[in-house]
Amino acid sequence: MSRPTTPAALYVRASTEHQNYSTRHQEAALREYATEHGYEVVNIFRDEGRSGLTLGGRVGLLTLLEQIQTGQANFTTILVYDVSRWGRFQDIDEAAHYEYVCRRAGIKVCYCAEIFANDVSPIATLIKGLKRAMAAEYSRELSVKVFNAQVRLTQAGYKQGGSAGYGLRRMAVSASGQPKGILGPGERKNMPSDRVTYVPGPEDEKTVIHRVYAMYLDERMPEVRIAARLNDEKVPTGLGRPWSVHLVKQVLTNHKYVGTMTFNRSTQHMRSTRRANDKNKWVHREHAFEAVVPRERFVQAAEERRRRRKKWTDDEMLDVLRDILVEHGRVTPELINSSHGPSVKSYAFRFNSLVSAMGLAGISWPSLSRGTITRFRLRCVTRGITNELNRCMAAVEAKVERLTPRTWRVNGVTVRLLCTRCRFERSHPCWKVTVAHTPAVDFVIWVRMDQANEHLEQIYLIPVAEFPEHQYIWPSTRTLPRYEQYAVPSLQAMFGLAKGT
Repeated sequence: MSRPTTPAALYVRASTEHQNYSTRHQEAALREYATEHGYEVVNIFRDEGRSGLTLGGRVGLLTLLEQIQTGQANFTTILVYDVSRWGRFQDIDEAAHYEYVCRRAGIKVCYCAEIFANDVSPIATLIKGLKRAMAAEYSRELSVKVFNAQVRLTQAGYKQGGSAGYGLRRMAVSASGQPKGILGPGERKNMPSDRVTYVPGPEDEKTVIHRVYAMYLDERMPEVRIAARLNDEKVPTGLGRPWSVHLVKQVLTNHKYVGTMTFNRSTQHMRSTRRANDKNKWVHREHAFEAVVPRERFVQAAEERRRRRKKWTDDEMLDVLRDILVEHGRVTPELINSSHGPSVKSYAFRFNSLVSAMGLAGISWPSLSRGTITRFRLRCVTRGITNELNRCMAAVEAKVERLTPRTWRVNGVTVRLLCTRCRFERSHPCWKVTVAHTPAVDFVIWVRMDQANEHLEQIYLIPVAEFPEHQYIWPSTRTLPRYEQYAVPSLQAMFGLAKGT
């Protein structure tokens, strides 16, 4: 008569995907143990290529614990090769907790290669705790050894894992320093003694990198506009995704583009949360490989970044305008952007317009172009009309939904505010009025400036439906009488009429 068998599950784990033999060895040893001790293997849970430092990512152990806690387990014993396979948790109480969860559900955890008995006796508990501490300490010691080796290899000019990035490629190098070939995405060196370094990538990628520096330094474009331009030109990144601000920033700030190998920029020891390190802890090796960007250009980009990130006070910004006036005798947007101070957009954002900043700095308007002054006046008129429009809508208690900064839905009717300057086409003063909008509107409140673009001349309420074939209309001094039927004396009168109907 055969002896009854006890249903058991196997749990095997290996730290890296290169240790497949290790899991097979564990499984073979556990099956042999099961046969000798009267266990029947009914399930097996695997975690291949998974670290034992945490529970995260260990699908095998997570599934095992889930089956136990939900009552789905079809076994009464878990066979594990040794304590370290269960885990190298840095808090040994965590390993004990997961074992206790199993034992509380009536399922025993058996470490088959350990010398202590699989019971809850004081001696077994003491030895098991010691083994857990030894497993955790092994990981800590190994982490220190690996880190020190990585520092030495970086100082020797070799790369420590990860992809090369745009404009660079990984090169496998033999132990004697001889190049062995370019490594493609996902490829690894074929010998443990080989090393990996960087080499410049294809010429087209190098050209794009130089363009990025030119746009950033010479055209003074921000990263977001650089990424947008490259995407508009459909420049590939080689990563299967479009250009982003982060990728542009990497090209402008990463030391690898000047031939410097860098390590320890951030820390994530023992599966902890990644955190950035102070620059004094970074490990550098300059001239480790051929640079893609001249060092002078890289330094200029770093200085430009610091300048753009500087927290300028109002007085400092106005002093820059005065310095430009003293040096050049005039102030123009081009001179402002080419200086080492804030950009024109910074002035417009801080002081509401460049013209306002000029006035606060005590610089007369003739230093500005006519177009700049006209844009300032248009902005002021638009702001005033917008405020008056909001007051009128509130006065008539209209139901208002704001769709864009200059578009509203008022009592179910969509209107858009448009303030236009006078321009000269074939010597005739005219105004460009955009009829087709996104989102679509029912009426355009057209605010027309006078011919000198100094004052508001007339307000019109134009029904878009009467111009179905037009994207734009171009009223001129000759054709303005056609549009008098749409003229309104004021916004108050316009809302008064709307209320009366």
